[in-house]
Amino acid sequence: MASQSSYLKNSYEEYSPSKVPSILNEGRNGLSSSFQETLQAFTKNKLVFMNTEMENDIFYDTTVYTGSAGFGLFYFMCAITDENDELLKQSLSYINIKKQLKGKRISFLCGDAGPLALATVISYKLGNRVTKKPYRLPEYTVIAERLLALISLLSESPDEVLYGKAGYLYALLFVKKYIPDDTVIPPDHIKKVVRAIIKSGRHYSTQVGSESPLLWQWHDKVYLGAAHGVAGILYMLLQAHDYVDPLDMSDYVEPTLQWLLRQRLGSGNYPSSLGSPRDRLVQWCHGAPGFVPLCVLAHQYFKNDKYLKIAKECGEVVWRRGLCAKGFSLCHGVAGNAYTFIQLYQATKDPVHLYRAGCFMEWCVSARPGSQARAPDRRASLFEGLPGRLYLAEELNHVDTAKFPAFEL
Repeated sequence: MASQSSYLKNSYEEYSPSKVPSILNEGRNGLSSSFQETLQAFTKNKLVFMNTEMENDIFYDTTVYTGSAGFGLFYFMCAITDENDELLKQSLSYINIKKQLKGKRISFLCGDAGPLALATVISYKLGNRVTKKPYRLPEYTVIAERLLALISLLSESPDEVLYGKAGYLYALLFVKKYIPDDTVIPPDHIKKVVRAIIKSGRHYSTQVGSESPLLWQWHDKVYLGAAHGVAGILYMLLQAHDYVDPLDMSDYVEPTLQWLLRQRLGSGNYPSSLGSPRDRLVQWCHGAPGFVPLCVLAHQYFKNDKYLKIAKECGEVVWRRGLCAKGFSLCHGVAGNAYTFIQLYQATKDPVHLYRAGCFMEWCVSARPGSQARAPDRRASLFEGLPGRLYLAEELNHVDTAKFPAFEL
């Protein structure tokens, strides 16, 4: 039974096809103008607050997860959406690749790969148009070489998204998305990372005698969710399907996916780790929200309707229990859970999901008394603090192309 202390009661009305909710426009394919104005005012006010009251907190470190590169990713997303060079320069002002990169962590979110991947793409897009300080960058190919060199950490890295190989795989795919030139990110480089992840999963599965053909552990546990677990790793492999051997996809990846989905609890949620009876966490990093993008993509790739059905069922769990008492963050809060409904809306075009995303956004904007049990550890970080809400607010203006940051391509 779910602990009532982990989430707050959802008092929003259920979506009704017979009336248009105030959050949606008349066509039910976007936000209403009044709600858009609310979000614009929220974003404007909070950006001023961040750049005055929270400025020092932004530069806690250089990473995407807890540091300045997360704010850089926010401006990068805005720049790509609007094709705006000035926003790219703004993004660059939060990305530091000259110092403080420690060369110890390989992932996009918590390692050097995130700032390097962002800087590579920004250098490519700005080209020779920016030559003066403070925005001057090395040639994008030079930065990409630093990103490629991180592969030296592959064998000593875990496999998961937040700190490990799957997070490095995302960084490579991120650059590849914007710079398709094979000389920048060679396909063989990506394949080497993919093979290392699969080899590690096969080895650990054999070691523990699992019925799943692939299994990975982190800190002596088999985590199942998006941040540290099997769901996140499989999702990265599916996004990298062009670089995965077709036999590995059929013999290892899909059977592992099917095994993973059988671990579902009676409530429809997923435990944070294998064998855990606890049914408390409904957040991107642990629980049902992290399974939705995996199942949506599996449905698209394997052409099997059962995956979309499970994704929708996970969405019901998030609607019931997704107003996290922990607060509004992307990683373990309501903003991250709102992406569940964005992903389902993109897959189905059913306005019920867009409505639900809007409700969760409204919860994040209103920040009612008692809706956050405690302040985030890093209040200016993308994944724990205020920038996550700003990111979501901007994404809802182009919901058809919105992507969970540092996870969806």
